[in-house]
Amino acid sequence: MDTTVKIAVMDAIAKQKQIEAGSITPESTLDALGVTSLDAITIVYEIEDIFDIEVPNEELDSLQTVSDIIQGVEKLIQA
Repeated sequence: MDTTVKIAVMDAIAKQKQIEAGSITPESTLDALGVTSLDAITIVYEIEDIFDIEVPNEELDSLQTVSDIIQGVEKLIQA
C-alpha cells in the first residue's frame, strides 16, 4: 500500500467529513465514517486532482472501505 496515496485518501476523507485523520484506518468502512455518495464524489474529485487521474463513475458504486479507494487509486496511477 503506497503511503502517499494512503495519506492523501485519508486526508481527503477527514477534510470532507471534518473528522480527525488519525481516526481513519484502511479497514474503516465508508458507512462507519458517515461518507454519503455525495461525499464520495467530492473525495474522489480531490484525489483525481492530486494524482492527475480519472476514476470511472462505475467504480464509485463498489467502494466500501478506505482500502478500496486506496487500491483503486494505486491501480489507476500504475495504469
